Amino acid sequence: MKKLYYTFVCSSLLLSTSVLADQVLNAVSITGTNRIEDATIMNYLNWQKGKVLSSSDLDEAVKTLFDTGLFSEVKVTMNQGIARVQVQENPIVNEVFFEGNRKLEDTMLRPEISLKPRAVWTKAKMQNDVERMLQLYQRHGRYGATIVPKIIKKDENRVDVIYEITEGDQTFIKKINFIGNKAYKADDLKAALISKEYAWYRFFASTDTYDPDRLNYDQEALRRFYLNHGYVDFKVNKAWAELTPDRQAFIVNMDLTEGERYKFAKPKIQVNLPEYQGDTSELMDLLEVEEGNWFNADRIEASISNLLDKFSNSGYAFADVQPMLNTNPTDRTVQVVFNVAEGEKVFVNRIDIRGNTRTLDKVVRRELRFKEGDAYSPARIQLSKQRVDNLGYFEKADFKVVPVSGSAAKTDVMLDVVEKSTGAFNVGIGWSSYDGMLFETGIQERNILGTGKTAGFDVMWSQRETQYQVNLSDPYFMDQNVSAGISLFHTTEDNEDYSSYKSRSIGGVLSFGWHYNDYLGQVVRYTLKRDKVTDIKEDASLYIKGQAGSYSTSMIGQELYYDKRDNKMDPTQGYYTSIGTDFAGVGGDTKFFRVNVMGIRYFPVMDDVVFSVRGDAGKIWGLGGQSVRINNRYILGDSLLRGFEYGGVGAKQGDDFLGGLWYTTASMELTFPLGLPKELGIKGKLFTDAGILGKPDDYDPNTMVYSDDVRVSVGTGIVWQSPMGTINLDFAFPIKKAKEDNRRVFRLNFGKGF
Repeated sequence: MKKLYYTFVCSSLLLSTSVLADQVLNAVSITGTNRIEDATIMNYLNWQKGKVLSSSDLDEAVKTLFDTGLFSEVKVTMNQGIARVQVQENPIVNEVFFEGNRKLEDTMLRPEISLKPRAVWTKAKMQNDVERMLQLYQRHGRYGATIVPKIIKKDENRVDVIYEITEGDQTFIKKINFIGNKAYKADDLKAALISKEYAWYRFFASTDTYDPDRLNYDQEALRRFYLNHGYVDFKVNKAWAELTPDRQAFIVNMDLTEGERYKFAKPKIQVNLPEYQGDTSELMDLLEVEEGNWFNADRIEASISNLLDKFSNSGYAFADVQPMLNTNPTDRTVQVVFNVAEGEKVFVNRIDIRGNTRTLDKVVRRELRFKEGDAYSPARIQLSKQRVDNLGYFEKADFKVVPVSGSAAKTDVMLDVVEKSTGAFNVGIGWSSYDGMLFETGIQERNILGTGKTAGFDVMWSQRETQYQVNLSDPYFMDQNVSAGISLFHTTEDNEDYSSYKSRSIGGVLSFGWHYNDYLGQVVRYTLKRDKVTDIKEDASLYIKGQAGSYSTSMIGQELYYDKRDNKMDPTQGYYTSIGTDFAGVGGDTKFFRVNVMGIRYFPVMDDVVFSVRGDAGKIWGLGGQSVRINNRYILGDSLLRGFEYGGVGAKQGDDFLGGLWYTTASMELTFPLGLPKELGIKGKLFTDAGILGKPDDYDPNTMVYSDDVRVSVGTGIVWQSPMGTINLDFAFPIKKAKEDNRRVFRLNFGKGF
């Protein structure tokens, strides 16, 4: 654009003046200025009286003044030692307006433009702004967007800038093609990509719109997929996208070279640290690389992380672990040699967080496992990335390490984040085999004013239960590594399906939690509530009638947990275990002590097939001679013992189940894909459950029925990670039961994780 200006100006100058001989500058005459001071122009020209000016000097003066962006017209002539500078100032921007934009709001477009109120307008700036906004629309999958810029002249050499926008339809990915894939079908490779082909059920996501940046991530994701399945030599030769002739969709193509598949040979560790010379058997136990298994890059990284943690705890903060791959094409094996040495002493100089326009810096920094001045550690950066990702505040978080100029011992760490919405308004309608018809709604904000605090209000109504709940939590209470939360609730339950009464509970919970390390944590809580057993049927058992009335509970409790799952929402390996205790009797009408334990472990069987084993147990003791009231007893069935109705096992008087003082259950489950698109979140499952419920404390064999046999069931089902939460559909069949138990073969439940 500037070259066009220069050509026009120089041509005009040559036409209006003849070539002049060099002249000595005696004076400068400036005309046409309004806002700009003459001294400003003289400063740009840098002319001094007595300077000899040639025609080329005058041309250079024109170019210099145009380069400032302050003028729309410039003319410089010279006659008898007097240089005459005639200018016309560019207008000042009064206001900027966007018209026609619906999908991208003004707040998203304004950061992309340089023309803002009180800025100097130029045609080049306006066109650059158009290009930047079009790029933004393309990143949101709208390649058909058009923007027509216009100006409206106002008085005092001001203009309003108007961008007339036609957003167009989203440009979806119609097809993803792979060239050169032999080991895996196209559907397997598509599942590994972030980008997806257009489908009607992806209305909750934007991954089926084309984004060039996402295509770069896809190439890395594909490379990772092959490296984790043994293909050491895999590479993406080329990746490109083609716009369809109607400009409504893209076709993405990837040209691959898979190479041969390799297994691990016996790994080796070479240590050049004084404390670890000689015997390396202790270090070999830390490796997750096993001879005979398929090559897997994730296993190598996990091994490096284990070694670095070990060396760091032994005082080697600057230990460096470099894996060397020795490939043997003959037997298709890879020997990984982990070379360990004292690395260069590099410290973190500065940590810069960029892109968090809403989230406060401290909210991100407190998730980092390093600080300024600490020893640089790639393992800690990787752990920090995982923790920042787990916040759920950002679409992506990328760490970059930038060496400090002039200092080999220092490095800067840059964290670039892209924020996403953290507020949610949820509405759900469904049906549960336990609750019947149900309706859920709620509003939640997980990052209040960028502070990381969470607040929410939820309402759940069903044919069996009505619940209102308000909660507020702070993961770093008073800027300490302690979480705090308060929850208020009001619940009414109709328990007539398994016992002839209704109940109501109103109260609140105050809790505090903290982590001892990255996996071990604890929560303590205080609960104050008032329960009421009411609406007892006339034909109810005498025992149930004796439970009528209101009572208050003042209880303190805690839960100690260890969480080493690879993913909290959809785990494939690792384990979770917890032990909780509650003591009621700090005031109130009820007195008891309760202990609950649970544990679950996940084992990856093959791609997307996971086997899990779970165990639960609990026991409650009445204190001070009190019996444990029915509302505080354990109820078995439904989710913990599928194939049996909720409350449908255990001691029974008449038609009323009475609950028990202890229970134990065990489950085994195998989940597997059903051949549906992975992002739908639908999997199949096979399971078996076993459990037993103890007697109530005032068990009377003359009026009650009880069997201490273990109940066992087997079944199959579907689990769906839906936008409204986890939905389980189970068909379970008891294979060992007591004759008084209530069975339930079909179960459909909305569930939540732990």
